[in-house]
Amino acid sequence: MNKLICILLLFFNTSLFSYSQLYESDLYYLNKNEVLLYKILNWWSTVAHENSNEFCFSDIKVRSNKTVDLKYDKKTKILKISTKEKFADLISVFENKNTYLQSEYINKKYFKSLTNKKINNISTICLKNVSFNEYKRLNKIKNDIAFELEGKIVGLLSYSGKASFHSRGDFLRTCPKKIDQKFDIGFKILNIKTKEIFIKYFSKNN
Repeated sequence: MNKLICILLLFFNTSLFSYSQLYESDLYYLNKNEVLLYKILNWWSTVAHENSNEFCFSDIKVRSNKTVDLKYDKKTKILKISTKEKFADLISVFENKNTYLQSEYINKKYFKSLTNKKINNISTICLKNVSFNEYKRLNKIKNDIAFELEGKIVGLLSYSGKASFHSRGDFLRTCPKKIDQKFDIGFKILNIKTKEIFIKYFSKNN
């Protein structure tokens, strides 16, 4: 009940500031409810809530809310799609530099010969072997292109204060271990108007 009240209050607060600079940053959803995630993390980090685990294993979705940048190199055929600010900065996705998300789906209607298979950065995506015509097609609709990240909260990291999608690290708040619990992580680039997915990356049982 307390969790529901907290979520509703945060959602209401988001609505009040719908035209503020804060609202223009990434959009965070907790169990399908739009929230100000930094407030939840601040609440969880206080000593008074050190034994709280009510947000453990909650589903989190993050969507970019500003126009992405597209930069294309004709010589190398590399297309870089990036957000102007660090995407999903309140979430720790990668355990270390050797952790990756693997490409799971590539929309062949937009990328006929795409070669990249994995990523370890979700703020700038480098796509290799993209033709100039493919780039132009995407550039025409870049205002509709967004990044989207999904995963489950498995703890609160002590150093960065971020919610973690991975189960290893130095935690300020830990979640109880569940042997059968899956910590899948999904990241995709999509058209927010048509819901069409351009490319999707995935990490299973992270």
